[in-house]
Amino acid sequence: MELPERKIYTVSELTEQIRDLLEQEFPSVWIQGEVSNLRSAPSGHVYFTLKDDAAQIRCVMFKLQRRFLKFRLEDGLHLIAWGRISVYSLRGEYQLILDTMEPVGLGSLMLAFEQLKKRLAAEGLFDDRNKKAIPAFPRRIGLVTSSRGAAVRDMIRISKRRFPGTHILVSPASVQGDRAPEEIVAAIDRLCKAGDVDIIIIGRGGGSIEDLWAFNDEKVVRAVATCSLPIVSAVGHETDVTLTDFAADLRASTPSAAAEMVVPDKEDLQESIAHLAARMKTCMRNFLERRVAILNELLRRLYDPRRHIQERRMRVDDLTIRLGLTVRRKLEVVGRDIAALATRLRPEYLTRELAARREQHSILVAELLRAIENTVKERRSSVENISARLDSLSPLSVLARGYSVTLRPQTGSVISDAAQVNTGEELLVRLHRGELSCQVKGKKTAEEMD
Repeated sequence: MELPERKIYTVSELTEQIRDLLEQEFPSVWIQGEVSNLRSAPSGHVYFTLKDDAAQIRCVMFKLQRRFLKFRLEDGLHLIAWGRISVYSLRGEYQLILDTMEPVGLGSLMLAFEQLKKRLAAEGLFDDRNKKAIPAFPRRIGLVTSSRGAAVRDMIRISKRRFPGTHILVSPASVQGDRAPEEIVAAIDRLCKAGDVDIIIIGRGGGSIEDLWAFNDEKVVRAVATCSLPIVSAVGHETDVTLTDFAADLRASTPSAAAEMVVPDKEDLQESIAHLAARMKTCMRNFLERRVAILNELLRRLYDPRRHIQERRMRVDDLTIRLGLTVRRKLEVVGRDIAALATRLRPEYLTRELAARREQHSILVAELLRAIENTVKERRSSVENISARLDSLSPLSVLARGYSVTLRPQTGSVISDAAQVNTGEELLVRLHRGELSCQVKGKKTAEEMD
């Protein structure tokens, strides 16, 4: 068997031919699959894998094409993508270079809408606790809308009809197109810096989701949410919903409805004032009638001052008479007490009293002396008994019977055993009367005596 003509390729040459073949055979292709292994490079390019149940293919979308995407790529997202097949020489892998993508079953704009809504809601931009109160009587209203649109004319017309004195300041901006988000943010900033604007209405007439997309831009939504002034969103018609509606402090279904919600109706206010005035008049009349009735009742119950004085005068007379009687009775009682004391203080009465007290005193003194004498005798007898018992127990009484106590003169310790002393040692012998200084000439212990 003859082998074909031998042609040897380098790896680079073979890879180049494979790439040329694939790019010629598949200049463009639509592909559907699930995103996995999504990775964004610092350069802005994005790399991921599209896969189905049986296979997968590497994909890349460069920064220039990526910036036209309306939604964020995420792992698990099902896409339909368009691009061309190429080969990455360094790894010898074929891949798709994508130019555009759209989600399966959901438009790219709606997907971008839901993704941004979820992210901003997680940051708290739509939290009701951050909503600012709408002023009841705004003096100056700022409008952010197209200066040439029907919406601005409708809002101005309705505002002037409802309350002619309302001052309207229009801050114009494009409401669709690529430049619209920056112009809307700038218009809001101008009104905030104006200094005398009470509330801002931002909006435009109806349109498709593409026409209203500027009000879903993240910069616009953040500007509305962080604005220092209360903002009413009036974008599109009743069924149109944008992210600006969620970030605003109040949503109106249409620009005309926004004007009616923000600007009070002068006729309604005048009618309310007239109604309140009538109620206040009725309340004041009822109040005065009640107070007059109370005053009449008090006047009816009020005493005649002259009668009041007469009653007080009679009361004083009665108290004067009672005081005189009480003083006379008190003086009579005191007089009787003084007479009794005078009787008790006569000399003969005092002499008898002193004699009785002197006799009683003599008896008490005699009894006291007898008690003292008896007590002293009892105590002396007790002391003599205790002294006799102490003498019988005293060591001196033992010495009187011929016994003695042997001591060491240096320490005063008692010697009770012959083994405690040495021959020739000086000892002190205490007798019943006097002491002897002795020297041991010899000794015999208890064991030797046994």
